[in-house]
Amino acid sequence: MTPRYFARNVRPTDADRLVPLFNALSYPSSTRRIRARLERLGQDPTYEAWVVEDSRWELVGFAAGHLLFPIEDDTPAAQLIALVTAEHARGRGVGAALCSAFERWATGRGAARAQLNSGERRSEAHDFYSGRGYTASGVRFSKRLADASR
Repeated sequence: MTPRYFARNVRPTDADRLVPLFNALSYPSSTRRIRARLERLGQDPTYEAWVVEDSRWELVGFAAGHLLFPIEDDTPAAQLIALVTAEHARGRGVGAALCSAFERWATGRGAARAQLNSGERRSEAHDFYSGRGYTASGVRFSKRLADASR
């Protein structure tokens, strides 16, 4: 039987246990940097983040969302800005628990639409999102404006 997972709000004290998940998401970072980000975003009511722990208290999933106020619409939208599941926990409901937490949070804040970006090579993630009712709706372009390491 597949264990049932529940997402909880992230805490800055989770930072050290988030390092492996950020690495898996292809955004390597340090405990210090992750903690600072969580503290900064925790002060902004338009952001929220969640984690899932397994029975051994290991963090096996992380997600973050941001409320947007689009110029083209009168109702807010919510963007899932990160979602990652530890490789050994994939396919067990961790991602579903995180998506559900994000979607509850979004609708609770009046969002009429949810959106996300996903790397073009992440076909398993695309299948996961499609299975949850998300549809491809455009192409994302990005451009680095400055080197943050300077």
